[in-house]
Amino acid sequence: MAEHNALVLSFSHLKDFPREKEALHSLKKIASLVKPIMRARGWKVAELAEFYPDQHNLLGLNVNRGQRILLRLRYPGDRKQFLPIEQVTDTMLHELSHIIHGPHDANFHALWNQLRDEHEGLVRKGYTGEGFLSNGRVLGGQRLPMHEARRLARVAAEKRRALSSGSGQRLGGAAPRPGQDIRNVIASAIERRNRTLQGCGNTNHNQREIQEISDTATKNGFRTQAEEDAANEAAIAQALWELVQEDEKTKYGSSYIPPSAQNPTGNGGGAVMSGQNEYGYNPEPEQQAPSVSTSSRSKPSSSRAPPIPISTKPAMPPAAPPEEADSWTCEICTLINPATFLCCGACETERPARTTQRLAASHNKPPRAVVDLTSSPVRSSKSKKGAEGGPSSHSQAPAPTVPATWQCSFCGNVMLREWWTCSSCGKMKDNSK
Repeated sequence: MAEHNALVLSFSHLKDFPREKEALHSLKKIASLVKPIMRARGWKVAELAEFYPDQHNLLGLNVNRGQRILLRLRYPGDRKQFLPIEQVTDTMLHELSHIIHGPHDANFHALWNQLRDEHEGLVRKGYTGEGFLSNGRVLGGQRLPMHEARRLARVAAEKRRALSSGSGQRLGGAAPRPGQDIRNVIASAIERRNRTLQGCGNTNHNQREIQEISDTATKNGFRTQAEEDAANEAAIAQALWELVQEDEKTKYGSSYIPPSAQNPTGNGGGAVMSGQNEYGYNPEPEQQAPSVSTSSRSKPSSSRAPPIPISTKPAMPPAAPPEEADSWTCEICTLINPATFLCCGACETERPARTTQRLAASHNKPPRAVVDLTSSPVRSSKSKKGAEGGPSSHSQAPAPTVPATWQCSFCGNVMLREWWTCSSCGKMKDNSK
């Protein structure tokens, strides 16, 4: 039987590109993966389209809050090769978040984190899109009662749990290679998130440019009307969604608020209520990030601050205790980590953005007090020149020492001074020091 309340009304793929049928299949697959999340919030997308923009890092675009969502399916340098489905799905979740929030602020990040968490929960329960339970066969000509759909969903979830038990990895992700540092794996995941964030066209283009990109994709695309959803498949997906919500309630307790059409974020799995995301710190807006000097001079406060309502402006983050320039202290477990670690070596909490900024600033700016002390033995011999020349004595002071290392402003990796580009992300250092 068919369900007439479709959530994605049509698809558009690039007909003149190779493997066009696979592109259409990928669009339908991605739509089916996020339908339970959309259904819970009452979201609809009029058209899900493939695009291949000239800007290589542009991954997705949301036109008019869901009227059309554009996704890059293929690698920029090779039209025949498709991006991993997990990466494109994450971009889809990112663009769905723009239905509610435009700028990449704390509210946007809280919603995006919630959508990602829900998607991973569905995958852990065994949901891989429509048709996942029937192996390509119709489940029956009659509509399944809801109690039967819940039973089938629990059987599938238990089977998935049994197959994945002892694997030591999170579903949907690749296991670390033998000998691979887990910190590098976590850093790669953070880099992928940043790449998705930077590949969003909604904050990098104005409305006229967004409309031009959208019109170009539509002109070169072949539009396909979405088929009616199978009612039985939708019922089982809904039952799996309810299992995910049960896990969320168990995880966060009575403070958990499920998402709905009126409150799409819910309480972000408890993260929105405390003003924090899943990593334990506030994601700061790109244009309004506080300077290093401001954050370093803020008053010390308890790391267990009371919850901050989402409607109020979050307080300044607590200042960390004085640290060496080559280390940072985890705010969760207080472990002192080397500056090269992007996450805590004990609890694996991601290093806060403000700490990365502080470390980068400490490596880039020359030391002030140390330079003055090195010239103290000969200060008496130069005192007469200073008295005669006045301000000119400062011009004859020894040049500040050049730091031996520099820190990448993009990924936080520490490099020796003789290297001009970062070995992790390839970004060139900001200055010649």
